[in-house]
Amino acid sequence: MTAPSLTVFANFRIDSIDRFEIMKISFQSFKGISASKWVINVRGQFKNEVIKFLKGELGEKLSANLIDSKKGWFSDTKEILLQIETDFVLFWVEDHINMVSESKYDDILRDMREFDVDHLIYSWWHKTTKETYSHINSSDTSNISIYQMSLENTRLINRALGSHFYTITMQSITTSKFFKNIILNAPKFRRWSKELPFDFEKTSDNANFYPFKTAIPKFELFANIDDDHGNQGYSLKSRGLYKDLKFDDSIR
Repeated sequence: MTAPSLTVFANFRIDSIDRFEIMKISFQSFKGISASKWVINVRGQFKNEVIKFLKGELGEKLSANLIDSKKGWFSDTKEILLQIETDFVLFWVEDHINMVSESKYDDILRDMREFDVDHLIYSWWHKTTKETYSHINSSDTSNISIYQMSLENTRLINRALGSHFYTITMQSITTSKFFKNIILNAPKFRRWSKELPFDFEKTSDNANFYPFKTAIPKFELFANIDDDHGNQGYSLKSRGLYKDLKFDDSIR
């Protein structure tokens, strides 16, 4: 059986030299991943520099785009969906850093295909994420824990937490079908500006995509550079790394 195929996707805004430098660190941390294609749309002041850098690194694997219409992030992303033809999509968020050998993703993708996993959370591997899913049963491999996301199970978690939680995250590896379904069903009522990608993420009160299988890894895959995500000491900066980087408020 052939190995599962993967596209790395991004549609981000790089509008400062600091954000560009952070993006390069993130890229270098996982550039050896077994991806057959990198479908990248870049917006912002440094878009041409980003494409030049990625082209030099990726060559023919790069499918480069510079779409920045007034219609917003979902509309612009729809324009490049046909460039994604693989089994899986890794949604690259440029301030998260890979922490493991890129070969581990081959094992994870095989597990995802074997067990029909739709969505895997590749970052935010901290106490909150792990405790959230501890309230329902899992099926496990040596690499991932798999959970059935249904109205019943999300209600169990909601009751245990006393609040809603995010069931779909940007920092994810998904099947292409699941990814495209999210993009093609852009929300009519937005929580965020149409220029931002954050409405890709869904909370447990959004039943549009149930049922699906989600997974979290058994070990840390990626970590955020400077955001503790409500968990003190989580970010790489809090761990004493990347102290000399300047962080800005640039939004994707």
